[in-house]
Amino acid sequence: MKKVAAFLMFIPLFFWFGAEKHTPELTITSNKTNKILWTMPVEVGDRFTIRFTHSVERTEVDEVIRIGDGNLVIDSTIYESFGAGLPFDIEGEQKMRMEDGKVIIENINREIPVMDLFIGQVIANHTLIIKGEEIPLKDLSEPGTSLRFSVTNKSRVQSFFRRLVQFE
Repeated sequence: MKKVAAFLMFIPLFFWFGAEKHTPELTITSNKTNKILWTMPVEVGDRFTIRFTHSVERTEVDEVIRIGDGNLVIDSTIYESFGAGLPFDIEGEQKMRMEDGKVIIENINREIPVMDLFIGQVIANHTLIIKGEEIPLKDLSEPGTSLRFSVTNKSRVQSFFRRLVQFE
């Protein structure tokens, strides 16, 4: 009985302290259904990578994105060879360098509210890399569909309950 009473006393405290604090989350949503497919708590300044195989060059490309304050910031691009659609010049504060046979463009610092991405159907094999995890995007939705990456701010209570019932 004491355990039940202690638990019941904890519930209002959980809501009181958890409802006010907000946790940013990286959220991936289907553009077709608006259904949330994946989410993870993040902090401003965290980075994630979208890795894919370039359709023409057949080489690996990494797009590094930083979590901003309610938005995403394109941070850098890393690729092995020049090809169609790959950047080849720099602007402003950007820096280009070669390292281990790869072209690295840094300090892009382009803020975007959301990022829409079509999952490649042939060889792209788009993969999200974040906090040591590699998540093939084709595991979230079928190739050829459009996904939206965004930063959402949820209360700790919302985040807690979303994790309990995440993605039926």
